[in-house]
Amino acid sequence: MTQLSIAAQRVLSIDVFRGITILTMVFVNELAGVQNIPTWMKHLPADVDGMTFVDLVFPAFLFIVGMSIPFATAARLNKGDNLRDIFGHVLVRSLSLIVIGVFMVNTISGYDEEAMALPMNAWVLLMYAAVLLIWCHYPRHWSSVASRIPKLLGALLLLTLWYLYEGNNGQGMTTQWWGILGLIGWAYLMASVVYLLSLNTSRAAAHLAFIVSGALILFALFFAIENIHADANSVFAVVQENNRNNTHAAIVLAGAALSTLFYNTQLSGSKTLSASLFVLLSGVLALQVWQVSPISKIWATPSWGLFSVFFCSLIFCFTYWLVDVRGHNRWCQFFAPAAANPLLVYILPYIVIAAFGLMGIAYRPVLFDSGTAGILWSVGFALVIMWIGAFLSRLGVKLKL
Repeated sequence: MTQLSIAAQRVLSIDVFRGITILTMVFVNELAGVQNIPTWMKHLPADVDGMTFVDLVFPAFLFIVGMSIPFATAARLNKGDNLRDIFGHVLVRSLSLIVIGVFMVNTISGYDEEAMALPMNAWVLLMYAAVLLIWCHYPRHWSSVASRIPKLLGALLLLTLWYLYEGNNGQGMTTQWWGILGLIGWAYLMASVVYLLSLNTSRAAAHLAFIVSGALILFALFFAIENIHADANSVFAVVQENNRNNTHAAIVLAGAALSTLFYNTQLSGSKTLSASLFVLLSGVLALQVWQVSPISKIWATPSWGLFSVFFCSLIFCFTYWLVDVRGHNRWCQFFAPAAANPLLVYILPYIVIAAFGLMGIAYRPVLFDSGTAGILWSVGFALVIMWIGAFLSRLGVKLKL
């Protein structure tokens, strides 16, 4: 079994990368509701061969999830967990993300508010209250019974909300497209399985090669599944419908590979040279795959995934050089709360918007619905959300899956 010579501690450059990604995610989510802004500030349609910086935000988060996997795994191995224990932890985290993602996506579309016993905004607020109760990190001095009570209440609340939900055409909640967190959950689960299998190799170099090969196989699997003609009602049609999970998981594995290159001390050679080759090869491969696969974030095509890996690797390498090598880190404190509490910061905008909606107040004045004013509003909104997240973190409110 490969020995993971990785320190079980937070890495500032990864935290900064995560914090910047969360801030940008809040910004672009708010910007999506603004009219008359440049095309490069929006998601491109599924059938347009290209991507904007907005189309890079989601894969950046996937990439960071991958970069964190070696550290989380090393920490659990150091505590004495075996691979089965670690997989159990991964499975619980993945299912948690999928559950939250499915509930979230059903608050966006698919509901019939007139048929529901609660106004949708009230349902949304109660749903996030349940999420906080279940996945909040409770103080260590609390007894196991004391911490289980709110978790149990949260689970009962989620079940009640599931029962009260009324969807279109008389149906209840559906998985739809799993939601952002659900997609992350599936990608994390798939990539973690590959990563844990890679630990059965005997040397660090073989461990890294296994991770990279896993990512490339997942990209290839996308092509294989996409090109098979399946009956619309067959089980394989469901596999095709979720084909993008392969690309998402490949991006996660690419993040794990780059993290291994930088931080596994058993790997010999220059970090600078290794990282440069990683960036160069991902860029070349992206250009080659682009010849046969159009870039589409919506369909999660391999060309989009590889270009995402290229840009994320490039951005992280610059962050690493600036923060860890050059020591310019005083500005990093701004991103610390989002880096340490990303899930809370991610759901905060939805809580704020639902609260305003329940009170019958437009949270964004009409003046800021368009153009430059809307862009400035989105920047300010993202900064306020970051501040609220930092404030709640100081109060001890932290979500931990």
